[in-house]
Amino acid sequence: MNIKKLISELKRRNVFKVAAAYAIASWLIAQIANVLEEALRLPDWFDTVTVSALLLGFPVAMIFAWAFELTPEGLKKTDEVDKETSITPKTGKKINGLIITVLSLAVIFLLIERVFFAEASFVEHQSDATIETASIAVLPFQNMSSDEENEYFSDGLSEELLNVLAKVDGIKVAGRTSSFQFKGQNPDLRDVGNQLGVKHVLEGSVRKSGNRVRITAQLINADDGYHIWSETYDRELNDIFQIQDEISRAVLNELKVYLLPEADMSFTASSMPTTDVEAYNVYLKATQLEASRLDEDLRFAIQLYDEAIKIDPSFAKAYARKAIAYELLSSYGNLKDEDRRRNVQENVDQALFINEEIPEAYAALGLMYNSNGEIENSIKAYKKALELNPNYGIAYSWIGNAYSYSDSEKAIENYRKAYELDPLNSVVTSNYARSLIFEDKYDEALEIYQARLKLDPKFMFSYYRIAEIKAFNKGEFSAAFESLLKANEIDENANNTLFWLSVLASNTGFISYAEELNSKINELYPDNPANKPNQFWIDYYNRNNEALLDYIENDYMVNEGKEEFSDLFIYATYNIAIESNRLDLIDKIIGKYYPEFVEGEFDITTDNYTYAEIWTKRLKEKDDPKLLKEFSDAICDFGVQERKKLKQNPNSNDYIYPELLCADLNGDRTAFLKTWKEYNEIINPLQFFYDLVDTEDSWDFAKKGVPEVEATKFHAIDHFKSEYAKSIEIMKEYGVWDNSWPIEPKIGGKDSR
Repeated sequence: MNIKKLISELKRRNVFKVAAAYAIASWLIAQIANVLEEALRLPDWFDTVTVSALLLGFPVAMIFAWAFELTPEGLKKTDEVDKETSITPKTGKKINGLIITVLSLAVIFLLIERVFFAEASFVEHQSDATIETASIAVLPFQNMSSDEENEYFSDGLSEELLNVLAKVDGIKVAGRTSSFQFKGQNPDLRDVGNQLGVKHVLEGSVRKSGNRVRITAQLINADDGYHIWSETYDRELNDIFQIQDEISRAVLNELKVYLLPEADMSFTASSMPTTDVEAYNVYLKATQLEASRLDEDLRFAIQLYDEAIKIDPSFAKAYARKAIAYELLSSYGNLKDEDRRRNVQENVDQALFINEEIPEAYAALGLMYNSNGEIENSIKAYKKALELNPNYGIAYSWIGNAYSYSDSEKAIENYRKAYELDPLNSVVTSNYARSLIFEDKYDEALEIYQARLKLDPKFMFSYYRIAEIKAFNKGEFSAAFESLLKANEIDENANNTLFWLSVLASNTGFISYAEELNSKINELYPDNPANKPNQFWIDYYNRNNEALLDYIENDYMVNEGKEEFSDLFIYATYNIAIESNRLDLIDKIIGKYYPEFVEGEFDITTDNYTYAEIWTKRLKEKDDPKLLKEFSDAICDFGVQERKKLKQNPNSNDYIYPELLCADLNGDRTAFLKTWKEYNEIINPLQFFYDLVDTEDSWDFAKKGVPEVEATKFHAIDHFKSEYAKSIEIMKEYGVWDNSWPIEPKIGGKDSR
């Protein structure tokens, strides 16, 4: 075959020009098909079928161009046309014009697609870009090395990428705990995006061999699972932090094209927490242990932080996390209060001396101030931590805890922000559900705790919160015992499990069990100051007033707000003060924590109402009708405002107690009984028992033998006895019942009926 002759004939027949025109036109059609598929939401196969049809059409077009020729008489086979009369040169010029026209259309399309479509997309998402579009989750990079010890290395790479991205203003980054829920899985990244509320996912793998490391990273659109960017890095191991910096920059460069035009790209590898890989691996092991919140794990974590600091004395973040571990140990384990204060402060000081912009150091300060009862300082410290890292999910949860003492609305706001950033973090989820309890949405909160247990069956606080709702909001304390005893099977020495069991047992009359639990707590955790309320409830039930007065004066007055079930504690304090003829204690407590009441400024809220009710009782005894009337008017106004909130939150029952007290103070029996009926319909007859059995201390109408009130009290007593019997059976089932314990309850410190 003569190749030159063949090529010459292909040119004469315009086959090459037809091929060029077909290719350009096909590309343009394919681009239009792709845009139409997205704009008109056509099926995913639309552009695939279009491109396939164009590819199949190409050889057909080439055969057609070879075999046929355009003549003045129409289309004829090329073999039938005399070369002398052929008009292929003219046809070729027309094809050239067609090629130029199609190229022009392609250029116009590119301009429209790149400028106008991109601008429209940017404008469409501009309002919510930082919340929905400019968002990312960093999944734990897969360890491809044979050595399992390298797991910490790959996890560390993921965590630092997350930390760097989290510091960029205008981007939402899913929390570490939530992202790491997918470790070891091969999830559908669209599901990851939905669960974490992000539009992009960064994943990758790490393979170490000797002193070399290969890291593969890829950025994926979570909406459709398509890759946006990927890169492979082969480096010496001592360049690991530079690689983290490179990957972070590459990811941000991709995200900022349309979404983050003003993103701060000033971070460098020097902002990494340490330049020593060994120190970093030890540090990562410590952070994983810290997450368990168990005494033994927290102590080991502190040892590992010390080891990391010994390797790299300038490791500021290790100092800060060690301070947090000491705070957690004081709450969940065994640590003297003075040791807590000293160790936390020393490590925070060292961290901030090295680097003043460590968010974890300010978070540790927030925890410390909170434990000290310095709530305002605690909030300031948390705000500083969040200023340095706006994506610090657990810090939002902690500041929510601080606000819960005085401003439930801000507590709810921060709990929800934490949940938005870190929705699969068990601690964050638990506090988010707690915000629902603040809004009286007990069933919704229960659903969340129960769902959390399915995902994390060893997260103890889910059991505790379920018990709290069951006992103190639904009156089902037998179910509360069951939940706590399930937790006890996971770890029979966990401090918080023993604490909650002790408080529940003492408040429901199982004093022998409470004393046994308290003895175990004192044996295992003698230095934990949070355990003192346990003995308070045992002494209260047995009316050991001397010990109670000592506790109130020497502990409660300097540690306000640390007791679980604080409303009950306040009522108990009032009863002790009355029985001991120590009314000055009420004056001291109210004067310290709500001095405005004592000074005659009566701004009553859901956060101070319990104290307001106690102060009302105290004003009755002071025999100052004018002041009592002013205070009761404020309580009545508060009840009116709370009832109005029913329009926004039909679950609210906060209006009931102030309305009852208002009607009682004004001697309005009709209004009292109207609200009392709602009380019986809305609030469980055992929320909580003292409201009903000890009502003589709350409302004058209860002292007058009002039949409707008496009926409710007797119903509560019957319900209490039933729950008491059920609890005994549950204790027997879990092997904690002692046959020497009494099987009949004492009601309110006296026999029933």
